Amino acid sequence: MPIFIGSLDLSLISDYLSSTMKNKIPVRKIVAIIGFGLLGTSLGLALKDKGYERIGWSRRPESRVQALKNKVVDKVFDTAEETVANADITVICLPVPMIIDFCAKFAKCWKKGAVVTDVGSVKEKIVRTVTPVLSRKGVCFVGGHPMAGSEQSGADAAQRDLYEGAMVFLTPAAKKSPRQVSEVATLWRRAGAEVMEIDASIHDMTVAHTSHVPHIVSAIMTLTTLGDSKSRAVREKGCAGGFRDTTRIASSAPQMWREIIESNSPAIIKVISEFEKNLKDFRNNIHKREYQKVEKKLQSAKQLRDSWIAKKR
Repeated sequence: MPIFIGSLDLSLISDYLSSTMKNKIPVRKIVAIIGFGLLGTSLGLALKDKGYERIGWSRRPESRVQALKNKVVDKVFDTAEETVANADITVICLPVPMIIDFCAKFAKCWKKGAVVTDVGSVKEKIVRTVTPVLSRKGVCFVGGHPMAGSEQSGADAAQRDLYEGAMVFLTPAAKKSPRQVSEVATLWRRAGAEVMEIDASIHDMTVAHTSHVPHIVSAIMTLTTLGDSKSRAVREKGCAGGFRDTTRIASSAPQMWREIIESNSPAIIKVISEFEKNLKDFRNNIHKREYQKVEKKLQSAKQLRDSWIAKKR
């Protein structure tokens, strides 16, 4: 029997409040992580308790078992088809060539209105190739690239705070959907990252300067210093902190970097030309004993790097 207070029916109030609460509780979006390497595993850990239901898939069954055991995701599927079919947002954490192949192969499996993004370090080729393939199925692709990582690879190197304070570039196609771009941006912010939206071609030139050519320079420095078998033993004893810090990224996965260089070769060639000019100028200054000019360049480099470090802090 309903209880009345004045003219109020408490049973009706209860029904109203229950309905209101249900309407205000947001439905958790389902995020699928494809690939449990360093970036995918770190993302899964970063999104724990951040308002998403995390599902995932990896080609190797043991990787799926390990991801579930380590609470990287809440659920895994045995097939990629089933995984993406259940996802509102899919983050493809695979090497660049595999991102393109994956989207082409499973385009028909995503539900209409789903959003797909990636972590590939080259964007123009991926965005140009993948966007039309998925848009024909009613799926939105938003290119993404987190500027985070390590010379180590694989799930064992993953860190929950890998993306904390990191920059994530988003490179949607020209005909973008603001809502879908916002969804991807929100995901990365919840993982701890900062987000910037830029054109894919600008992205590729930027990372050629900041990531791709520095890796090549690191590799060349290592080969120059340690590549001579006759002098290696003595040179190894002379290598200390400066050599270690300068060449750290030369320990990264060679196959992955070959694929990156191949995918962004036009931009990389332009940046190598810039580097060659600066190196040649430096060499000429030393050859001509123009040590004031050498010091000025060293001072300029110090100021530029110190300013960048201060902004990062």
